[in-house]
Amino acid sequence: MCKNRQLWVCSLAASGLSRWGNISIIRGKKLEMIDIFSREGLKGAERGRVEDLMAITYAKQREYINAKPSPSILDVGKEWPFLFSQKFLLSHFTTLTNVELYTRLNEDMDKKGKRLLDFFSSQITKWRKEVRAVLKEAIKKDREGSDGLAAMLVMLAHFKEQEESIFLIADETTTPADAEAQLSLPVTPRIIMLGETILTAKKWMLSIEGKVVIPPRAHMADFTTALAALFACYYVFNLEYQVEASTTLEFVQRFLVRINPDSNKCTAKEQMSKTTGRVVKRKTSYMNPHVISFIRDFTEFYLLTD
Repeated sequence: MCKNRQLWVCSLAASGLSRWGNISIIRGKKLEMIDIFSREGLKGAERGRVEDLMAITYAKQREYINAKPSPSILDVGKEWPFLFSQKFLLSHFTTLTNVELYTRLNEDMDKKGKRLLDFFSSQITKWRKEVRAVLKEAIKKDREGSDGLAAMLVMLAHFKEQEESIFLIADETTTPADAEAQLSLPVTPRIIMLGETILTAKKWMLSIEGKVVIPPRAHMADFTTALAALFACYYVFNLEYQVEASTTLEFVQRFLVRINPDSNKCTAKEQMSKTTGRVVKRKTSYMNPHVISFIRDFTEFYLLTD
């Protein structure tokens, strides 16, 4: 093999592409998916052919997302539209981190949510009035919504973070176009809950960079699915946690998803800065003291009371 050819093959191997053929073949597969999406929209995600194509082009997807400067979410959607289906967003996350995100959350969300609510309610006089007010609604016997969602709202209050830092509320008839036109959608990810309140909402959407990237779907209306989609976006698209919700999101990461930055298998070493829009290094060792302190107190409480 000539030297130049050998270097070319080595380069492809280093980027994870050699096993799938040359770049033109990969590009052809990407264009095939774009064509399917143009004809079928997100419904095309259910086709077995699309599943095969998404798996084959995974390395190319990462190469595109990790490019410098970072592509906008709008551009990612144009190049890799099926990444914004729940199915392929979560499968991409699993390949990236070796964590089955929905399965992990589905197993633990309500169970740990109930334990969190019990932890707070058993010591109700200990908490600030803001926490007590949210907790009062969360532990009502006729409360709607899951224990996991109720606990999430309590944790936001406990960490002195606003509900609006993760959730937005809109009428249940709101369409993605309505949300983009009528709501002040921020740059950072938000779950748009469709209903009168966060707890009573029956549907949701996900927005990033002022655009609805995942529309409401009847078959994925539960909060666990919404949280999985939100959390996956930070890793898949190299986004940093928004400052105004960073403590709660790190709590979700460590307590519910059980990803520790010092030991996870995530290969995303960079992320997009919220303030500059530039690619920055992902923090790998910092541990929020408020999160660590709470998890320690919670664990000690149950060791003493169980």
